[in-house]
Amino acid sequence: MQSGAGPGEGSEIGSGGAAARRSVAARAFILSAASGLVIVLVLATSAMDSRAGWSLPPALKAPGAVALAGGVALIAWAEVALLGTARSTGGFGDAPEVLVARGPYRYVRNPIYLGAFFLLIGIAGWRGSPSLLLAGAAFPPLMHFFVVRVEEPATRRRLGAAYDDYLKDAPRWVPRVRGSGRRRDDSR
Repeated sequence: MQSGAGPGEGSEIGSGGAAARRSVAARAFILSAASGLVIVLVLATSAMDSRAGWSLPPALKAPGAVALAGGVALIAWAEVALLGTARSTGGFGDAPEVLVARGPYRYVRNPIYLGAFFLLIGIAGWRGSPSLLLAGAAFPPLMHFFVVRVEEPATRRRLGAAYDDYLKDAPRWVPRVRGSGRRRDDSR
């Protein structure tokens, strides 16, 4: 199913000397920038909530912590699959050149976005932030629009028929356990 590689294998993108060091540095920058954006969002919404006197019920703290931990774990699992298979973070400017269909990508096409959603709503519950909960609620439709209009067409152009086959096997948003039969409706 992978373009240019055997099953479960990635290409040797970024290997060799100075190019490999630049590639690792670029990936570290992308991951750091994304983490920084989440931190800024959390601090800004916390400050806004405090000034307005807003808060969520304390009962959401524990479920929020669970969602936060699950989101972080899903993102980490997806990044390990991307780095191990395609030597890519999947971030802007670091799109994989081979199809990654292992790890969480076996069950869902967009595990990093799904993990980011759980991370956002988890932090909202854990911190008691209504503003962050609203940001978390706005995240899925924005990501859906981006994925459908930008990311999937670009990936289809880059990976071709292997990606088209993958679309039949992995749903877009709602994970599915393997062995439950192929689902042709990939709108979920």
